[in-house]
Amino acid sequence: MLTENKFSKYLIYAIGEIILVVIGILIALQINNWNENQKLRNQEIIYLNNLRDDLNTQINMLDVYIDYENIIIDHSNDIIEHYELNKGFNNMDSIFPKLNDLSTRWTFSNANTTLSQMLNSNQINIIQNIKLKEELIAFNQQIELFTKNTNINNTNLIDNLTTQTFIDIGGFASYGNSDKMVQKFNDFYPFQNKIINDNELKNIIIQVINEPINKLELINKVAYRNTLSTLQKSGNESLRLKSEQILNMIKKEIELHKK
Repeated sequence: MLTENKFSKYLIYAIGEIILVVIGILIALQINNWNENQKLRNQEIIYLNNLRDDLNTQINMLDVYIDYENIIIDHSNDIIEHYELNKGFNNMDSIFPKLNDLSTRWTFSNANTTLSQMLNSNQINIIQNIKLKEELIAFNQQIELFTKNTNINNTNLIDNLTTQTFIDIGGFASYGNSDKMVQKFNDFYPFQNKIINDNELKNIIIQVINEPINKLELINKVAYRNTLSTLQKSGNESLRLKSEQILNMIKKEIELHKK
């Protein structure tokens, strides 16, 4: 009986020891999991802050793009109105600089580098808010497609199709760009037109530009350039709205993490 009693006590003691070890392991695992989760949450905060900064940059850039397209739209409208009032390209001193502006275009840049990095490294799953994660993935697809289409259109529809005509018969050497466009360029880098003072050249420009085939080509391309800028502005505005919506979601998420 003494032996059985000792064995029972030993068994109880052993079981107790096992339970304590298991509890210790569970506590250690829980602490480790908490530490890992805390690391993930800290990393998420870093990503959210970087996403917020990128979106603020993108919105500022989109404002520049929209302002630029407004210049092109306004100037092409002025050219068409002047053309109709003057029965062709006549009395053009104030109009040539606006016409020359149509030979320019603005390259679109995707400022959302953090989002691209997260998607490429599969770190997008660190974002806990499922709705926000889905919006970010969709936004990345939207802005990448828009960037690609814009740059293709700039090359094929502006550089290759319209710009050469505006330069060839637009009087660039005699008039340069408008003050508004020069100021727009100077907001980012030094810019100055090289103007050639030659009245005979100005007279030749008017003769050349009003030849029927040139007049037809030029007014068509002015109208086409107006259409392209209207579409581009619409796309920029749509992206700006989406950027604002996602930015607000990110700001709310950052505030939740602070609580």
